[in-house]
Amino acid sequence: MRESNIQSIHEKPSRGSCGVYPFKFCTKLLCLVAVLLAFTVNPATADELFMKNGDLLQGKVISMSFGKLIFETSYAGKITIDWDQVDRLTTEAPVEVYLRDKKTIKGRAVATKEGQLVVQPEDGAPTEPIAMAQVKSLDLPKPPEKWEYHVQVAAGMNKRTGNTNKYTLNLDGTVTVHKYPHDIILYGEYNEETKKTERTEDNALGRLTYKRFISKKWYLFGQGLAQMDKFADLKLLAGAAAGPGYQVWNSREKNLSFSVGPGYVTEGYTKPMVNFDNKSYRNYFAGFGAMDFDMWFLKRFLQVFHHNDGLVDTQDTNNWRIITRTGVRIPLVLSFFTSLQFNYNWTNSPADGKEEFDQGIIFKLGWGQ
Repeated sequence: MRESNIQSIHEKPSRGSCGVYPFKFCTKLLCLVAVLLAFTVNPATADELFMKNGDLLQGKVISMSFGKLIFETSYAGKITIDWDQVDRLTTEAPVEVYLRDKKTIKGRAVATKEGQLVVQPEDGAPTEPIAMAQVKSLDLPKPPEKWEYHVQVAAGMNKRTGNTNKYTLNLDGTVTVHKYPHDIILYGEYNEETKKTERTEDNALGRLTYKRFISKKWYLFGQGLAQMDKFADLKLLAGAAAGPGYQVWNSREKNLSFSVGPGYVTEGYTKPMVNFDNKSYRNYFAGFGAMDFDMWFLKRFLQVFHHNDGLVDTQDTNNWRIITRTGVRIPLVLSFFTSLQFNYNWTNSPADGKEEFDQGIIFKLGWGQ
């Protein structure tokens, strides 16, 4: 009995026992699981281009316009391909397909017969086959619009003492808030000058503009304006206008827009004016017009800008005024810039004893982003 027990302890267990070769057995089991996972998990996918010469390219469709397809591959980066050389294509992610009949379809492009594609929307049935020649452009879906903010401030100051005692301060700032189709623009400026102890300039201007785009070019606008000028005897000019506008250019490189519409103006002065029937105020309906322009030159070395707006009394066309701001900006470092600006204001029917115009050339240092 004792010998039998000893022998059973030293007997070699069978090869199938997991207790003897646990490492080898578990290794084989893990390999089997890995193989099964390789067949069940989707492999890496890519867009496919079937070329007319029989080549097959794999990568990612970036965009297509003006007959040129931008295609990104892992081995050659972004390449440009003539669209008329593409027989058909398949995309794994949705794209925006713009057709020559001005229709837009969003969905996955699926290759079908030669020279055709089908667009499979995320919801709904696929389209009928579309001839490749009918595709005007392709683009990746744009991310949801977010509110964007742009702030720009500038200041100019000059102080002289001794035989000449003079102090000048010029400030202006713009805050732009954008989320298509909305634009909100707040602008303000302040100018003052003191010679010895006597103030010789004291004026301010503020403007709030709202634009609502109804297409890529056309918009509706509303604007509020406030202005004061102590040495023109103007306590406050307040006005509002609304109407249509047209955006000719809209990009980081150049912008040009025109606005026009009816408005209403109220003016208050420091004393009764003979020119205004011995009243210290006048109110009137007016026609309003404005232009905004800016453009970069010399590879963004220099930016030229111009703004002007005008008001014309609808009952007295001799009563009109124009405000213009024209200049150049040169970027420096860390979002700083320097500017040289010409300001010109014209009032065709000023207060008693006052000039029709005010003008000045101002050098400023600014910051914006």
